[in-house]
Amino acid sequence: MWIPKPAFTIEQLRSFLAVAEHEHVSRAAASLHLTQGAVTQQIHHFERALGLRLFERTGRGVKLTDAGRELAITARAAQRGFEVVDDAARAIKLLEAGSLHLGASPTCATLYLPQRLAPFATRFPRVSLDVVVEPSMEISTKVRAGALDCGLIEGACHRDIVELVIARDLLVLVCRPDYPLASLRRVTPAHLEEHRYIGRGPAWGAEANVREMLGASYDRLEFLNLGHPEYVRAAALEGLGWAALPLLAVQDDLASGVLKRLPGISGERLIRAIRRVTPGGPTLEEFWRHLGAGLLH
Repeated sequence: MWIPKPAFTIEQLRSFLAVAEHEHVSRAAASLHLTQGAVTQQIHHFERALGLRLFERTGRGVKLTDAGRELAITARAAQRGFEVVDDAARAIKLLEAGSLHLGASPTCATLYLPQRLAPFATRFPRVSLDVVVEPSMEISTKVRAGALDCGLIEGACHRDIVELVIARDLLVLVCRPDYPLASLRRVTPAHLEEHRYIGRGPAWGAEANVREMLGASYDRLEFLNLGHPEYVRAAALEGLGWAALPLLAVQDDLASGVLKRLPGISGERLIRAIRRVTPGGPTLEEFWRHLGAGLLH
C-alpha cells in the first residue's frame, strides 16, 4: 500500500509542540537542546508546509492561533504515535515483545524442542511463539526461504544455511516381542529383508539414515510407509512389522516390554538447529544464543 509522504518533518512537529507548550521560542529551544534560530526556522517551515499561521506574538512570548490550538491536539496524538513506535522498538530489543516462528521435525518437536523452548519462554514470557511441525527437509526449505526464523531438524539440511549441532540421536530397530525377528540373537540386513519394514516414506529425513544402516538391503525391503513417526510406532506396537525409531521415543516401550530392540544394527544422526546466514531480529538472535549456551551445560 502506498503511503503519501507528509509535507513536514517530525522535527518540525516537535518544535511546534514545544513552542505551544512553553509559549516562548527560547525556552522551547532550550527544552529541545536546539538554538532559538533553529526552532524559529522549524516553525516557519512547518507553517509554510501546512499553509497555516500557528502562532502570534504576545509581548516577549507567543501564543497559539485558533488554527494552532486545533492542530496542537492532533499533533500531540501524532507525537504519541511516534513515541509508541519508539517504545515498541525498545521493547522488542529488550524482548518485552516480538515473535519467534520456529519449525521442527516431529522427532525434534517431541524429544528436543520442548526442553529448549520452555526456559526461553519462561525468561521472555511476552514473546509470541509459533511452531510448525513438518519433515526435516520441509523445515530446512522454509528456513532457507525466510518463512521460518529457525528450525530443529535431524539429518541433512541445505548447505547455504547456518547450523548448530545440539544433540546426537540414536536410531534403533524395534518390533513386538512376539514378532519373528525378536527371537534372533543378532539381526543382519539379510534378516530384515524377509520382513515388513514400517517406514515414514521418501520425504522424511530418517529414511536416509535407515538406508545408510542397511545398505543395499534397503531397496529390497517390503515397505509400509506411514509418515509420522508416532504412526510408525503405533504400527510396530500392533505387530505390523519392524521399525527404526529414536531410542528416546521408545525407551519406555522397551522398559515395559511392549517393544523389543533388535540387536546388531543401529545408527546415530545429528540433531541440528538451523537458521539463515543473514542476521535476524533481536528475538531470533537471543534464541540462537540460548541454544548455543545450552550446549555448555
